[in-house]
Amino acid sequence: METEPTQKSNAANPFGLTDHYLTEKSKLRKSFGRKEVLFFSICSVIGLDTIGIVAAAGPEAISWMAVLAIVFLIPASMVIAELGGTFTSQGGPYLWVRLAFGRFAGSVTAVVSWLKSPVWFGGILAFVAVATAETFFMSGTQMSEFSFYRFTLAFIWIGIIAANFSFKVGKWVPILGSLSRLTLIPFFTITVVIFGISNGLRGVVFSDFGLSFDGLLATIGIILFAFLGLENVSSASDEMTHAKRDLPYAAFRTSALAMVLYGIPIMTVLLVLPIGQVNGLTGFVDALKSAFTVYGGSIAEDGTVTLTGAGSYLGAFAGVLIIVAVFASGVTWLMSTNRNLAMACFDGAGPRWIAFTNPRYGTPVRLNNITGIIASAILILGYRLNDGDITKYFGAAVGFAIAMTLVNYLAIFPAFWVLRNKFPDAYRPYRVPAHRTVSIWLTLVVALGISQLLAPGFGDKWFSDAYRPAGWVADQGRPYYLTQLLVLLVVVLIAAGFWYLGRRNLANTVTNNEVVEAEVSEEETTSTN
Repeated sequence: METEPTQKSNAANPFGLTDHYLTEKSKLRKSFGRKEVLFFSICSVIGLDTIGIVAAAGPEAISWMAVLAIVFLIPASMVIAELGGTFTSQGGPYLWVRLAFGRFAGSVTAVVSWLKSPVWFGGILAFVAVATAETFFMSGTQMSEFSFYRFTLAFIWIGIIAANFSFKVGKWVPILGSLSRLTLIPFFTITVVIFGISNGLRGVVFSDFGLSFDGLLATIGIILFAFLGLENVSSASDEMTHAKRDLPYAAFRTSALAMVLYGIPIMTVLLVLPIGQVNGLTGFVDALKSAFTVYGGSIAEDGTVTLTGAGSYLGAFAGVLIIVAVFASGVTWLMSTNRNLAMACFDGAGPRWIAFTNPRYGTPVRLNNITGIIASAILILGYRLNDGDITKYFGAAVGFAIAMTLVNYLAIFPAFWVLRNKFPDAYRPYRVPAHRTVSIWLTLVVALGISQLLAPGFGDKWFSDAYRPAGWVADQGRPYYLTQLLVLLVVVLIAAGFWYLGRRNLANTVTNNEVVEAEVSEEETTSTN
């Protein structure tokens, strides 16, 4: 593997970080305590939008979710706890991969993670917010094109403004988002119990739950995605008052909460709604509205739900909580992935100009604004290409965003093993037992998940009807797979371009009174040999 030009390591700079990185790091303000770290982590991992996506996969999805919580989520949280608590420099996920495999690998993970955020925020979360508003505030009536753009563009750019503020201000977004989840999910669960007692349950019965190989292939990608994001808060390690203590704390508690806050609402969605009515875009919203009829309202024979009296007021309150929760999910991902890429650029893994940090707020405002432009473009393009019908687009966007997220873990989990051997004497507040076995196992599980997102059914009945993505007809199966793979390759090429520009910056930078161009020449000779 080629060694890249870098600043020499020393006792004060053991990881060989560039002067630009160290300069930007010195500008950061510590304003994240233990509770803020935990709330940020909860918003990154536990998404109300994901509840509908998993529930739409059917009753077997929750069975496999329980299995994967034990064999994947728990060991993954252990790995993130060790990495986050050990390597506490800003841009943690980038730094882990860079220290293990070099700047090129670090650049790829940082860019892939960053490009996923505008797809998720503008292409998925904005649509979930629209569906929620239409359900609870417009009696199910579809927004006009003008209202759609007004609502969604405001959703995106308010999020960008929140991300541009310092964590001292911006931290209130994940706090409110977490409180929305912790309020809504228990209230929803209690309401479903009342609904079941009053009206009976119309969804699945316990005999529908089971485990099968084809069920695993069909659901593993979305389930893994529901559990990912524990590493996000490590992107802001240098803005925490006690990162080594708080990051492992947040990883373990968030994983425990994820098991409860995913398992219970997904089960209740499946119990309330007939299976044919559960879809990834509005599954949770529809189940919530149906359950709230116990407070006032009715369900027609065709499934149309009408809320009246207290039901309409509580429904509106729940709608606000859902919009706040999905908004907070998007903003926390933006805050983390943009910080991650900014520090990668300052460390020579990308162009420095894109990572400009506002001296007043200490945030990568230029990168945030570029992300907002990309998210807006994706939103408009997705809406226009589908003439306002977003079901097909939503399925493809979800698959792509999940695949982009999982790709990073193909580097993070192996990096964990490499860093344990490479820095054996580093202080680790928490150490994972059997680290080699854990690293290999998690990497294999992620690889299986990615294979099912890029080529659903691979390993069983590839290209078959059983695994066709939602919204794609039979003759569109292969184009779907090729589209997913092609887009992912384009993203990797973009990341390679970032790395090349960052490498040129390094080659023209004088650090520690040494001309790095000489190191570049020497390293290229070594790599050739």
